[in-house]
Order: sequence, then C-alpha cells, then structure tokens
Amino acid sequence: MKLDALAIGSHPDDVELGCGGIVALLASRGRKVGIVHLTRGERGTRGTAEERQREAEAAAAALGAVELVFLDCGDGALRHGEAEEDAVIEVLRRFQPELVLGPTPSDRHPDHGRSHRLVADACFYAGLANRGPAGPPHRPAAVFSYMQHDGFEPSLIVDVTAVWEQKMASLNAYRSQIFQPGAAPEPADAPKTKVGSREFRLTVEGRARHFGQMIGAELGEPLWSRLPLAVADLFTVLPGGLR
Repeated sequence: MKLDALAIGSHPDDVELGCGGIVALLASRGRKVGIVHLTRGERGTRGTAEERQREAEAAAAALGAVELVFLDCGDGALRHGEAEEDAVIEVLRRFQPELVLGPTPSDRHPDHGRSHRLVADACFYAGLANRGPAGPPHRPAAVFSYMQHDGFEPSLIVDVTAVWEQKMASLNAYRSQIFQPGAAPEPADAPKTKVGSREFRLTVEGRARHFGQMIGAELGEPLWSRLPLAVADLFTVLPGGLR
C-alpha cells in the first residue's frame, strides 16, 4: 500500500507522544498514514517487548494508522549503521510516503538523537538508485521532526484540537509506560520512570496548550524542518483565534 505519510519513532509511544495528534488529523482527512517503531522498547524499565507491541497495535488503531512496522535497531543503544539504514530504506521504498515525521535532532534520550540521524540519512539514501535494498528509489518530499523531551523553535505548529481525544486514547493504550488517570495506585515497589509519572502526563496537555495558544488554537503540536517551507498561498497559514 502506498502511504501519504510515515511517522517514525525510536520506541513504541514516541510517535504517539510527539505527533499522535498530527497522525490522527491526517488520517481523519483521508490520508493513509503508517507508523514505524525502530525498536520494540525491549530495554525499557517498564513492560516487556511483547506488552509494548500489543500496546502499540492498540495505539495505532486509535490514531487511524493503516500500517504498523517494527524494526530491530537496538533499544538502549540505537544503531544507525548501513544495515539499519537499509532497513529504513526498505520501508520507505515499500510505502513511498511523501511526508515523513521523525524524531527530534537532539533530546534527553540518546536513542532519539541517533534515530533522527538514521531517519534523515535513510530518507536521502532511499532516493539513490544504487544504494540499499531492491525496489524503485523513493525520496520523501519532506522530513519534519516532532518534539519529544527537549524543546526547539518550531518551524510550524499544527492545530490538533479536533483529534485530541484520539491522541489521548493512543496514550491510554500504553498502560505499561504512561500514567493512566483514574487507574488504581501502583505497588510501592513498582519501577518509577519520568514518562510513567502523573507530572509527565500533565505536561503533554500543557505543552499542547502552549503551542496551540501561539497559533490561536486550543491545542497544537510543533514540528521542525531543516529546510524552508514552501507556501503557495500565504492566507492558508494565517493564525486563527483572538488577535
């Protein structure tokens, strides 16, 4: 199946946290969107690889993604050599997306920065006829990075107000990883993580409200682009809301 967009993350839950609203918005508008997890989160503090795969499947369904792929690039020491590039190139050539959403260039988790380099490089190499696995060359038209732990100056912000409940449903699928409002308290000896804390869950909405306010929307998700953005009609990018 040819896809319009492909969202790629280092671990199951990265895409949902960083650009889950954008994935759901694209899907709601009839775009075919796929999700690629570069690892299964096998070295995470909480949950098992099997649990995280089941959670990722439920999260992808909540967002309306039509394809879900798991690669083996090495959780906790993510590899970005030629073999890993070829694995991503194969996916890009198989689905031929015009838009790729990928990890942030620099972040608290080392895997995220490594994944950014892997995705950016693979998107370029995928367009070279004599590089990588079999299949017709395909280079996406754009590669945008979504925000994870560390902030950046956005190149654009997408209004995701209309699909916020779908994003929340995708986060609720990750019961082993992300704090669940209303859930029974965890045992005292359960491993503690930042992503699993109530405070982190609150910041997801807080950040979205902050970026939404910047564009006159209720909730927004920021993206970064290395290249300038092409705009055919300036009136399509005018902010809404109160002036």
